[in-house]
Amino acid sequence: MALRRASRAGTAGPVLVGGCPRSGTTLLRTMLNSHPSLAVPHETRFVVPAWRRRDSFGDLRDPERRRDVARWIIETPSSRSERLGIPAGELIELFAEAPPTLGSLMAAAFSRHAERNGKERWGDKRPHYVKNMNAVLGFFPDARFVNVIRDPRACALSMGRIWENFGDIYSAAEVWERSVLAGEAAARKLEPGRFMTIHYEDLVTKPDDTLDRVCRFLDLDTAHIGKMLDYPEGPGLPTGQIYEKATRAPDPEAMHQWRGRLDGAALGFIEHVLAKPMARHGYLPEGDGRRPEAAMLRDFASLRSTRDWEDRRRDLVELKRRFTHRQPPASLVPGPRPATDDLHHEPGTPSKNR
Repeated sequence: MALRRASRAGTAGPVLVGGCPRSGTTLLRTMLNSHPSLAVPHETRFVVPAWRRRDSFGDLRDPERRRDVARWIIETPSSRSERLGIPAGELIELFAEAPPTLGSLMAAAFSRHAERNGKERWGDKRPHYVKNMNAVLGFFPDARFVNVIRDPRACALSMGRIWENFGDIYSAAEVWERSVLAGEAAARKLEPGRFMTIHYEDLVTKPDDTLDRVCRFLDLDTAHIGKMLDYPEGPGLPTGQIYEKATRAPDPEAMHQWRGRLDGAALGFIEHVLAKPMARHGYLPEGDGRRPEAAMLRDFASLRSTRDWEDRRRDLVELKRRFTHRQPPASLVPGPRPATDDLHHEPGTPSKNR
């Protein structure tokens, strides 16, 4: 494998993490945040909403309009902006001083979070980023994206513990399918140095090797993998019962808890409707192969149709914005500069096999 010397030209962009919910994105975020060069906050929720309403903020060449964006983030409870640890007044003035694009404002917030934590590079994690690549790459065109995939049977079991957030078995299967297909589309469209896929099972059973691939892809110093694996001892752990396992070392024994916990109907349904993408990612069927009841297939087809219609409607709105919204969205905040001239391997390609 060819070696190259890390450049000081600031080519290592921000780090974005996404995937299907309950796929291990929080685990990877916590590991990455333990690297001494990278700050990845707990999940925030304002980047994609900002993209979808980017034509409502007015002329961002006016500092007061940029302050308005900060106020919108601060005053929207669902944004979770408090997780950046930036006082409201500081964020407002930070935006006023940032370059006049919406992506620059987003990048300035995450950069300040990294600065406050003594890190030279920033990242962000939210599962549905993988389904909104136009937004995150529109704001951060130099970003590098890590997509996490997990066995859909394990995802469904995990979602089932908190159905109030995810709906039911149909929603679990649909969001897994949509997330995986979006990741596959991004992998085809983007060059290998911009997008990589890892599998949760590899992160749990081969954490050293998997983090080595991730660090090389992201141009992070691999000498700190040990510190990343010691993340339960470090700061910035997620809180709340649904993230309890992400605060402990990976447990390979718990990886297949879905066996014996998913009933036969749920197992057969998932393996039937997701058969093709499961096969592409090495997830083998273990059910009896019986076709699900017709009512289950009708309900799933109806959900798919509804989600497809919602996507088409959103695409039409985005198409309209291309003609009516003329302000450039991309971040103009200067990229980070690597701290050393350490040797790095060229980024590797993701393993698709279990």
